[in-house]
Amino acid sequence: MYDQIIVGKIGKIIFQIQKIFDIVVLYNFNLKKWGTITLIIIGKILFFIIILIILEFIFNKGVRFIVRRIVNSTHFIWDNILYENKVFDSLAHFFPLSIGLIFINSFFNDYHTIIIYLEKVFDILFVLIVLQFLIRVVNSIMRIATSENNHQTIAVRSFSQLLKIISIIFCILVIIAILTKNDLITILTSLGAITAFVILVFRDTILGFVSGVQMASTKMIKSGDWIKIPKYSIEGTVIEINLISAKIENFDKTITSVPTYDLISTAVINFEFMRQKNIRRIKRSILFNIQSFHFCNSYKLKKYQHIYLIKNYIQKKQKEIDLLNKNENIDTYIKINGNRLTNIGLFRQYALTFLSKHPKISKSETLMIRYLETTPYGLPVELYCFTNTSESIKYEQIQANVFDHLLTVAKEFDLEVTQVIKKGI
Repeated sequence: MYDQIIVGKIGKIIFQIQKIFDIVVLYNFNLKKWGTITLIIIGKILFFIIILIILEFIFNKGVRFIVRRIVNSTHFIWDNILYENKVFDSLAHFFPLSIGLIFINSFFNDYHTIIIYLEKVFDILFVLIVLQFLIRVVNSIMRIATSENNHQTIAVRSFSQLLKIISIIFCILVIIAILTKNDLITILTSLGAITAFVILVFRDTILGFVSGVQMASTKMIKSGDWIKIPKYSIEGTVIEINLISAKIENFDKTITSVPTYDLISTAVINFEFMRQKNIRRIKRSILFNIQSFHFCNSYKLKKYQHIYLIKNYIQKKQKEIDLLNKNENIDTYIKINGNRLTNIGLFRQYALTFLSKHPKISKSETLMIRYLETTPYGLPVELYCFTNTSESIKYEQIQANVFDHLLTVAKEFDLEVTQVIKKGI
């Protein structure tokens, strides 16, 4: 009832303004004598537009003032986001347009053709305002969902971008229906012939949407994850995943974009679980010259028994070897008879004990020293363990300290580290 009274008063004001306009234009300027009806129509249209702009300004300011008071009085976050994205501004546009549409007939009562065209213009404006309102609501929902749960970011962005595309296409079809005076079903039926073309054009969009839903449901990859894509030789942090592409910030601070579908169709290494467990693997080998390998004689064993980390190991193993050789009645004068300790074996045990006692090496994960396949350059001895931190700088420091120590210690066991020297250098 109150709204009807306001609209009625606004209508009376517009009617009085129209009469004043007719008196001024038709009599003071005597435009009828000139026969310029076109100028009269243009003048009315411009005058009508000016009135709508004034109403738009008044309603927009009023709605923003009221909504700001309401938003400031609440403790919710979502209403602040709706206000910042100007969702309520889109609602304010409906009031002046509705008033203008109601009074088109009374303002242009002598020009039926103008009324028809203006009604089409107003219908198109209503469609555009609805589209603007939907896009702003979708943006707000995406911000709200993103701030609450990063795992849902992918799905929300995919859904929001897809919803925007569908809304834009639907509004374009409605505008075409308005301009051609056809119903929407007829327009949609006529599009059936170009369905294959539409699917081809939006192939990446469809694949990106499906990929986003799969990644969000399985939580495979999300924004902020540290990933590696061997196919493209990319390693970095995911900063955004949208409907079409994913943006990855490389460690050299460059940005690489890859199709979203590639994140599920190709091999992707995700280091995020490793970072959550706060561990990181060391898997690196030292290449030794096989010619430096030899059996340890009694003199060497006495020397190595003073090394704290392998002292107990040497004593235990030597007793086992001596007992075995005695039971088997083996002539130990010849070196290849029986069992003997070697310098490479003692080094391997030293490295294993060194890592197991290292305060920065995880004791709950796999820890081993193993021989890799022999190469023409020597025997690789691989260290396989995990640091108790995943931070890159600390990890590199731990790894460097470990290899600094072991490479230096290798000389004490008379081992020679292979260095491949290229010809011409």
